[in-house]
Amino acid sequence: MTPLRSTGEAIVRIAHNLSALLLAVATALVFFQVVTRFVLGDAAGWSEVLARGLIVWSTLLAAAAGFRLGAMIPIDFLRSLLPAGLQIWVIRLVTVLTLTLLVILVWQGWAMTMRVQAQRVAMLGTSMSWFYAAIPVGALAAIAGVILHHLEQENPQP
Repeated sequence: MTPLRSTGEAIVRIAHNLSALLLAVATALVFFQVVTRFVLGDAAGWSEVLARGLIVWSTLLAAAAGFRLGAMIPIDFLRSLLPAGLQIWVIRLVTVLTLTLLVILVWQGWAMTMRVQAQRVAMLGTSMSWFYAAIPVGALAAIAGVILHHLEQENPQP
């Protein structure tokens, strides 16, 4: 395995594991919110806001693993209708279009993250940019997943 491929695999693995951890923390926070609201009678509003942010982060980070595994909207049916020589070109086109979208998400996500730095998250008092940063970070991790999946399709292992 080349250093580039192993780095990509590490990025996807870290994103996937971090996504699972964040989702577990969000679940605990929602449970905490329910307990404080219905058992103690005094809802902890901050936990709901934080859980929502963690779910956004978790979703965007999980996209890396989804792309790596080829679990994102496949077009296998369309590709199967084409001759074998054209099938690889469909794979390449889909990869280029997906990478284009992800690069735009990184670029515009970063711009949005910078734009909202001065805004504060209600109930938390932290910068809104921490929530928006999930867009470029998740898209960067997804780029690694797309490239790895593409390399696997270009050079299938027996």
